[in-house]
Amino acid sequence: MKKLVKLSVAFLLVVSVLTVFCGVVAGSASVVVASADAAVESAYEAIVLADSVGVDTGEFVVSLNLAINLTMQAKELVSTDLVAAEGLADQARLLALNVTDHANLAAEVAVNTVPLVPIGVAVVCVVVGVVVFLFGPKVLWSVWFELRKDYKVVLSGVSKKCEPLFLTAEQLCALILALFLLVGFVSVSGFILPVNRGEQFSELGILGPNMQLGDYPSRVVAGETVLLYGYVGNHMSFPGYYTVLVKLGDNETKVDPAVASPVLECSQVVAHNESWVFPMSLTLVESGDNQRLIFELWMYNQSLNAVEYHGRWGQVWVNVTAPAS
Repeated sequence: MKKLVKLSVAFLLVVSVLTVFCGVVAGSASVVVASADAAVESAYEAIVLADSVGVDTGEFVVSLNLAINLTMQAKELVSTDLVAAEGLADQARLLALNVTDHANLAAEVAVNTVPLVPIGVAVVCVVVGVVVFLFGPKVLWSVWFELRKDYKVVLSGVSKKCEPLFLTAEQLCALILALFLLVGFVSVSGFILPVNRGEQFSELGILGPNMQLGDYPSRVVAGETVLLYGYVGNHMSFPGYYTVLVKLGDNETKVDPAVASPVLECSQVVAHNESWVFPMSLTLVESGDNQRLIFELWMYNQSLNAVEYHGRWGQVWVNVTAPAS
C-alpha cells in the first residue's frame, strides 16, 4: 500500500513538472511570436517613412513580407510544435529588425542628400536665360549687321506704319528667358511642390479556383478543401500592411464587419499601385445550404498601432453536402 502511495506521489510530481515545463515553453514561444509581431510593425513604419522621402522600398517590402510569412507560420505551430514555432518567430524578428535598420538608414540618407543635379540644372537655366535676355539683343543686332553690312537699302513704297513681321530681338530674348525659367522650375518642382497622387483607395476581390471573378464553386462536400484566391490592390499613395480575414456565416450573419472569429488570416505589405494575389484553402466541416464565406480587408493603422477594419468585404455562398456514406 505504501509503495502504491509513493508511486502515485511520484507520478503526480512528474506530471506537475511536465505541466510547468510545457507552460514555460509555451509562454516562451508566445513571447517570441509577440516580439516578432512588434518587430514587423516597427519595420513597416520604417518602410512607410522611407517611402515618404522618396526611397525605393521594393527590396524592403519583399524582406518584410518574408518576415510576415514566417510569423504566420510560427503562430500556426504554437499549439503543435513549440520549438519550431519559436525558431520561426525568432527568424522573423531578426529579419524585421534588419529591415528596420536599413530602411531608417536609407531614409536618413535621402533626407540629408542635396539634389545637386536638379538644383544645378535650375541654376544653369536661370543664368543662361538672364544672360540671353540682357545681352541677346545686342548680339543679334551685331550679327545681323555683320551679315548685311554690304547690303544697299532702297526705299520704295514705304508704308506709314512699319511693324516687324515676326518678333523683335528683345521679344525673342524675353521668350527664351521664359523657356529657360520654365525648365529650371520643372527640374526642382518635385522638391518644392506637394505630391498629388489622386484618390486614395484599396481594392478587395475574391477569385475562383481558376483565378477568375465569378468562378466560384456552388456546392462542396463537407471535409473537402476549397481553393479560392484573394486579390488586394493598393492605391493609398503609401505601402499598406493589409490583412484579409475569412469568416464563416449564414443569412443571419451581420457583416461589414462580421463578429465571427476568423477561420483564416492572410497578411502582406503591398506597395503603392501594386497588387497582391494569394491562395486561400478552406475546409467546411458542417453540411448545410446557403453557407456564407465572408472576406474582410483590414489594415494596420500607425496612429493606433493596431490593425483596423478597412471598409472592404466580399462573400461567396456555397451549399455544403454531407460526404457519401
